[in-house]
Amino acid sequence: MQALAPADLPGLRAALMRRGLTLATLLAEVLAGKRPPSLQQLLNARPGMRPEEVVRLALEQVESRRRLLDAGDDRFGRCDVCGTALGLTAMHEVPWADRCHQHAGI
Repeated sequence: MQALAPADLPGLRAALMRRGLTLATLLAEVLAGKRPPSLQQLLNARPGMRPEEVVRLALEQVESRRRLLDAGDDRFGRCDVCGTALGLTAMHEVPWADRCHQHAGI
């Protein structure tokens, strides 16, 4: 598994910021009483939660990963459960990932 290099971090941060903006926009729409189509995918992952709770939880996950990245914390890019490196390919696909495949419940 390829480790994260310092040159990879700006692109990952930009992807985190784009995801955060998307989620913040989605949250604003949900709070305004709209139910955008992109919300359905998030709701399927979290049955029983109100839409705004689901979006806030996803936004908090993105923000926590951004804080780790900005602090230079080596937990960014590692599983929160076992500490396994997630790998560059996985981080490019889902830079807000906080669990390895084994612990993601997939």
